[in-house]
Amino acid sequence: MKQQWYKSNVAKGILIVTQHILLVVMITSFLWMMSYPALRGELFVGKPAKKYEDTVSFGNQLNNISHDVVNGVELRKKFETDGIYDPLRVVDIENYYLNSKISDEDASGLAYSLQDLYNWGEELYDKGEISYDSGLEMAYTSEETPGDDNIIVCKRSNDTYHYYYYSEFKDLIDSDMLRFVISNESEGMSGEDILDELHNGSRNEGENRGQQFKGLQDAEGRIEYIDCWSYDGTWMEEKYPPLGEKSIIDIVNNNPKWNGRLNEAFDMLHSTINAVFGEVSAYNELEELYQEGDTNLAYMYVDEDTGQVYTNRKEYEDYSKVEENLKKIRGMGKYTIVRPKLADFESNLKDTDATQWRDAIKYSVGGKNFVYAVGVDTSYPIQDDFHAENIMYEKYGSNARSIAILGVFAAILFIIFMVWLTSIAGRNMKDEELHLNWFDHIKTELAAVIIGLLWGIPLMLAYSGIPVSSFKAYDDGRTLVYQADYIYNALPYMMAGGIIAAYTCGMFLIGYLSLVRRIKARTLWSNSVLKWFFGFVGQLFRNLHAIWKVVLLFGVFAVIHWIAYISMGDGIWLFLALTVEAVAFVFLIRQTIGRQRIKKGIEKISGGEVDYKIPIYGLGNEQSDIAQRVNSIGEGLDAALEESMKSERLKTDLITNVSHDIKTPLTSIINYVELLKQENFEDPKIQRYLEVLEAKSQRLKTLTEDVVEASKVSSGNITLEYMNINLVEMIQQTSGEFEEKFKARNLKEVLTLPEQEAIIRVDGRRMWRVLENIYNNAAKYAMEGTRIYADLEVRDLSAVFNLKNVSEQQLNITADELTERFIRGDISRSTEGSGLGLSIAKTLTQMQGGKFDLYVDGDLFRVTITFPIVLAKADNEPADDGRINDGQTEA
Repeated sequence: MKQQWYKSNVAKGILIVTQHILLVVMITSFLWMMSYPALRGELFVGKPAKKYEDTVSFGNQLNNISHDVVNGVELRKKFETDGIYDPLRVVDIENYYLNSKISDEDASGLAYSLQDLYNWGEELYDKGEISYDSGLEMAYTSEETPGDDNIIVCKRSNDTYHYYYYSEFKDLIDSDMLRFVISNESEGMSGEDILDELHNGSRNEGENRGQQFKGLQDAEGRIEYIDCWSYDGTWMEEKYPPLGEKSIIDIVNNNPKWNGRLNEAFDMLHSTINAVFGEVSAYNELEELYQEGDTNLAYMYVDEDTGQVYTNRKEYEDYSKVEENLKKIRGMGKYTIVRPKLADFESNLKDTDATQWRDAIKYSVGGKNFVYAVGVDTSYPIQDDFHAENIMYEKYGSNARSIAILGVFAAILFIIFMVWLTSIAGRNMKDEELHLNWFDHIKTELAAVIIGLLWGIPLMLAYSGIPVSSFKAYDDGRTLVYQADYIYNALPYMMAGGIIAAYTCGMFLIGYLSLVRRIKARTLWSNSVLKWFFGFVGQLFRNLHAIWKVVLLFGVFAVIHWIAYISMGDGIWLFLALTVEAVAFVFLIRQTIGRQRIKKGIEKISGGEVDYKIPIYGLGNEQSDIAQRVNSIGEGLDAALEESMKSERLKTDLITNVSHDIKTPLTSIINYVELLKQENFEDPKIQRYLEVLEAKSQRLKTLTEDVVEASKVSSGNITLEYMNINLVEMIQQTSGEFEEKFKARNLKEVLTLPEQEAIIRVDGRRMWRVLENIYNNAAKYAMEGTRIYADLEVRDLSAVFNLKNVSEQQLNITADELTERFIRGDISRSTEGSGLGLSIAKTLTQMQGGKFDLYVDGDLFRVTITFPIVLAKADNEPADDGRINDGQTEA
């Protein structure tokens, strides 16, 4: 098969390394673009801008700054009086909570000065009880909880309420100004009990009402309150008093509007403190951020209804010079002028949305007649954020498109190469088979978990070591606060991103390619934990009749242990858990001992000790039944073995006796034939009769000896005397002795032997019989005039001998049938063979530890004999050719 290079391991390795590189390029390109907002804005707007002030990012930044500016204008209107911040403005809590406005009137009866609210919020912020995100957002993080002096709520019969601090309430009780009315203190309730409940905050509204506790009475014995309980609503420590009162408690006690609304009052106060502190902080920050001399930006908001001008330039504060100042802003370089009508909108910014600008200004400030103008001096005389952004764009702006294209090209190649890897996963260039590695044999879900852990744990450990950028930039509607080189500060992130991308790619490819190979091999489900689980559950239900006791025991064990665990050491359940553990321990030990007994019994019986009996005592019912059945198997095997041995002895005795009985008359026949031949009969017929008698008697003698030999071999009733034999010499000798027989049938032997010795350890006489039988088979049944090929080779520490010939008769039987007893290739049975030669040769070969194989292909017949070789002759065991003494007599 033609090798396919694209499936080679080298190609796979190159693809995998390339995928890592491509993913790193993709991620670093993405991080490069994300690190600099100006580059992102220029990707999809056609030709990138040559200057920073012509970029989309510049316009967005100016628009975002304008949002802050108009919010600042609104805050200035809220907190200033005659253009100056006024800390004494009166803030009505309910009005501010509902409308977010300062009316300078105490309309609701609960009001504070602006400065008190701001100072209160600052104290809460310093204590960490509210959070502040650069003055734009406030978040309440925790509520103060009352200490020992908590609040007590007392209710009158007319559904009005009075609030006390606990210390004040207790003084009234101790001085008998207030007294608890209890119907019968002997029934378990006392005034001290009620005080304790009120002190620790555990007494609720309506508790014990109408039973022992009847309310509170004043010093004159009148029922003052019908119930009292611990206040559980919002509560704040009052750092500053409201205007005109000492505390909120006094207001809700004295003002009918607030009576019973203490929780609402605290909620409104807390929300107002948060809002005021956040807005005043934002007001102060915006004033400092865009003050004249610190920025290239100039803005001007003109309220044409009041003639008020809000600006960061003193020269623009004169309302009478608005048009003149607008001309100055138009000449700064980049500008936008917004009026209520879109027709009056002016801007030289790139891709400006007039509606967005107009609506943002109009609905943020709420004015109907206004002029808002903002401009940036694009010569950047002041080194502010615009100046820094301009330098960054000049340095990196030209690279935006190239980096984006590089990232997209890397992504396309990554997808193409991923398809390539998917198609060749599990294949190689040598064959079309699917090859799985060791990881593919792990259960599917376990493999996924391993990949997840190998990927996630190192990243989690390394997370704390990822460098943090030292610059601060916003892209959420606010301006930049600090000047910085985006790309330089993002380099640590890019490096970390590249390393993470490479590692992630490696883990992904391991898991993904394993998944692909599993799908191709159809083992995704078959080798999954889920399939194993379903199979286990199915097996559990199918065998429930046999294992229900174990399942029940385990269920009881688990339930008791869980109860003992939940009860956290309760004495009774702990005792039960220990008892169950002891029972389970004893049960498992007995089961293990029983299994070991049964295993030992099976090993004994399978090893030949069929009369072995497994002890039954101490076994459970099920194991006792199994042991008895195994013992019965042993008894049955013993009986069957005895019957088989008896039958084999009968067969052997029969063959031996019959053979002995045949030998006696056969010897007489042979002797009388010899005597008749000595009479020298001249009649040719008589001579031919004597020749036939002699040939048939000799054949009968050979057949009788073969039958006896086959019987002994098949029953194993022979003794093998092992010695080291040089198979090369034995084959040479056998070939020499069969040379005359081969010539008689015009057969030519082609003998191929190795130069070195081939020493095997066998019985010499039996090995000689094996070779003699297969050579005899070739001499009898080979086609006349053909060649007989005999070759011996040594390979893999084995000696392999092959004898091949072409059969004279058609071989219409299988190779296995030729080794059966009395089977001959000559179907007409006209030759002198007994049909036992190959059977005897095969059995003798196997008894000596060799391997005997026959191969038939049409008329081609081959015998293969294989023996393990020994590396050296033993000193006391000289090589024997199998012909010494009576080596031929038995054959």
